[in-house]
Amino acid sequence: MKNDSDTLRVKKKKYPTKLQILTSTYAFLYLLFIVGNITENTAPYNAEYIVVNLLFVLFLVGYFFSWKNERIAGLLFIFWWLGMWYLGLFVVETDRGAGVVMGLPLFILGILFIVSWYRKRLVKE
Repeated sequence: MKNDSDTLRVKKKKYPTKLQILTSTYAFLYLLFIVGNITENTAPYNAEYIVVNLLFVLFLVGYFFSWKNERIAGLLFIFWWLGMWYLGLFVVETDRGAGVVMGLPLFILGILFIVSWYRKRLVKE
């Protein structure tokens, strides 16, 4: 027999989880990077600028889903990291590996979101 307090804890979460706090910290730092990139960019219509902004929008969608559905958020963050690989290998001309390395923590968070979703799914069953 399952404990009622355990099922209530799964259904109601008042406070953000550790993963959401870490993702919020990453989002703040990412926002600082984007604002700095906007103020320093002299050619806003080149391919690098467009891909960076599209990946930022993908990150924001993943961040939104991190509060709603952990599985989708994890998949979006992994897809975002693959986009960073595309950016680093095919689009940018300098600092090719910087985006991939700076995106590694979000890739790990994406995997942890999927693991967290899987564990919560097992608890519900």
